[in-house]
Amino acid sequence: MEFIINEKVYELKFGIKFIRELDKVYEVDYQGMKFGMGVNMAFMNLQQWNPVAIHAVIKAAVSYLDTTPSSKQIEKAVEQYALENDGLGDLFTELKDELGKSPVMKDTIKQMQGAAKQKEG
Repeated sequence: MEFIINEKVYELKFGIKFIRELDKVYEVDYQGMKFGMGVNMAFMNLQQWNPVAIHAVIKAAVSYLDTTPSSKQIEKAVEQYALENDGLGDLFTELKDELGKSPVMKDTIKQMQGAAKQKEG
């Protein structure tokens, strides 16, 4: 998946480095034990149409680069996308789809979607 940040096209990658970076953002401390909930929390926040999750996902998805765009540049790019596309709906959908296609995350995403469907029904 590609995304434009500061007039430059970036390839977003959803691998192990991506997961490690999300785990830093969504770290849980339970009785002194710290563990990452990155994929789970990011996917849940995307499902709930939380714009801040888009920023976290994109920032993690470009973390493989030697030089990454700043948080401020990513924020501006997300806002620009919203202006140009009459909202963020398509971006939410595309990011969720990409997470589900990632070889290292697709089983996790399927599991979360299955659990959500069981809860509904």
